[in-house]
Amino acid sequence: MRRALIIAVREYLSFLRTPGFWISLLVMPLIATFSVKAPGMVEHSAPPPRLVVLDLTGPSPEGVTRPGEALSAYLTGPESAEAAPAFDRASLRLKAASTGRARAELVPTPADLAAARTPEEAARLARPYVSGDKLTSSAGKLSAVAILSGDEKALKADIWTPSPEVVGVAEVLRAPLDRWVRQARLARAGLKPELAAALDKDLTEVRGFSPKAAAGLVSWKDRLPSLAAVGLSFLLWMLVMTSAGVLLNTVIEEKANRVIEVLISSASVTEILAGKILGGMALSFSMVAFWGGGGLWFAAHASPDLVPGILGALAAHGLIFWFLAFFLVGYLMYAAIFAAIGSFCETPREAQTLLGPIMVMLMAPILFLSSAITHPDAPLLRAMAWFPPFTPFLMTVRVAAGASLFELFGALFMMVATATGVVLLAGRAFRAGALASEKPDLKKLISALRNA
Repeated sequence: MRRALIIAVREYLSFLRTPGFWISLLVMPLIATFSVKAPGMVEHSAPPPRLVVLDLTGPSPEGVTRPGEALSAYLTGPESAEAAPAFDRASLRLKAASTGRARAELVPTPADLAAARTPEEAARLARPYVSGDKLTSSAGKLSAVAILSGDEKALKADIWTPSPEVVGVAEVLRAPLDRWVRQARLARAGLKPELAAALDKDLTEVRGFSPKAAAGLVSWKDRLPSLAAVGLSFLLWMLVMTSAGVLLNTVIEEKANRVIEVLISSASVTEILAGKILGGMALSFSMVAFWGGGGLWFAAHASPDLVPGILGALAAHGLIFWFLAFFLVGYLMYAAIFAAIGSFCETPREAQTLLGPIMVMLMAPILFLSSAITHPDAPLLRAMAWFPPFTPFLMTVRVAAGASLFELFGALFMMVATATGVVLLAGRAFRAGALASEKPDLKKLISALRNA
């Protein structure tokens, strides 16, 4: 055991000296932050779309503006997302409410386009403007042309954009046009326009209640444990990808430089493998401490009330303790697999052939984590959480959902049994691969496991 600890300290210090570790340590939080803020950055960097609204609708009910005028007022108005009706808030993505900029830049309708009398004629004339073949005198190339036709019984809005990928404009226009249709229909039925407009204000306030919520009324603090569980699952996935990946590269480098042969002459294969895994695990705990401390520091400066909520979420249902348990066993299993694969390879390219199935297995549970926030008790998710390769990632989410102790201890016992078997097989593979000189493939790996 002493030699295993010596090897673990050696591995840990060698990991700390690698530039890749420090790059991963600093870059991962930046990538996570950037991935959250990137959509907003793209949205704010893009100028408001240059839009022409061509209204070919018939007469509006008395007292109700035409849909083109209502749409123009909506797009250029200073109305914020908070002041908009509830059904309308989702359509304000093209407006930066904090800056108060317009949702779109309305462009005067070109003379030839204004002369159109039918939607078909307007569409023919609009194509050159959105494709860039023709430019407007005031705004150049248009971002979109909205052609309105019909009436309140069947209002149609044909949106012409430069490419099929430009869908944001249509999303923004839908809500105000739906609002105009409601008001026009009510006005046509004899209701005053002022009363029709008032119907869209102070709409239903939907509140969520649950017996599991602390105060009955569901708040963001009640949802925080589920979000924290998903975050911990992503954290475990990143640790496996980084720390186990570093372990794999270290074994490959030692195999290529014949260092591993010297280690085998000084310690048993079990001690070498145990030392490498313990060193990698210590590295993972260092990363968790750094990322966790940095996250709490950021949360404390962003919102002081957020830190107690996060700590309470980690303590709810013993989430942090179950995460550590599944983390230890899961990391042990995957680290042993990566070390065994690395012992058969002398270059990272050789390892790619053997790592393919492992990477597919690692990606599978991540695809379901976003759905786990809203459907933590889904039968498929519960079944997948019992599959040992997925258990460390998905069972953490089940903890936040209030899984029974039978489910948690049963899954942990199955995970421990699987990890034990994997470590024993990995030890045999490590012993066979450390001294192998031939290029690896899957058949040779299986044969080594049988004969070692």
